[in-house]
Amino acid sequence: MVLYVVRRDRHDIVVDILTKAMGGKKKTKLMSDVGLSFAQMKQYVDRLVEKELLESTEIHHIKTTKTGVEFLKKCGECLLSPWENKNERKPKKS
Repeated sequence: MVLYVVRRDRHDIVVDILTKAMGGKKKTKLMSDVGLSFAQMKQYVDRLVEKELLESTEIHHIKTTKTGVEFLKKCGECLLSPWENKNERKPKKS
């Protein structure tokens, strides 16, 4: 069995958290899904709640806010545009 270690930057982790918290999840389930330690998860969740990208519900679930969803959309637009342009093949002029 070969295990690969994937290094993620903060942006990748934030996008992963916001994406996986869309429907609302308990903090421990989200922590396991994203692959962070308790201390790391606490730092990210606290910061994202402070920035109003995540919210904590009355039943102790973490959920992505409307602002968080908009953030994800803008990240997708920002990241994909340059890649799509580079990968598009332009027809050759004859």
